[in-house]
Amino acid sequence: MFVTLSGRTGRATSTADVPRKDGTGYFQISDTTLAVKVIDDATDWYQLKFVGDALVKAASFLTKGCLISVTGDLTFESWHNEDGELRSKPVVTISEIQLPPKSQAI
Repeated sequence: MFVTLSGRTGRATSTADVPRKDGTGYFQISDTTLAVKVIDDATDWYQLKFVGDALVKAASFLTKGCLISVTGDLTFESWHNEDGELRSKPVVTISEIQLPPKSQAI
């Protein structure tokens, strides 16, 4: 499902080198969290993933509390915690990002 979200980043981005499936090297992926205010001041949190040179470069400018808008593919990642409970989180793989003007960046 394709979504567009606007909110504030929950932390600065982190970047990792991930091995390619075909064994031909690595590619970079960056991630951060995004807080989106919804009804009654509740906050929904989304994990954001940036893949591709241009998006990883743009993500490097994000700091905690930065107001951004993103468009991308929404999926849910699931896992079992230490107690065996099924957990999940929404993850958006970014295809477009809109950064604030430099004068408004935090």
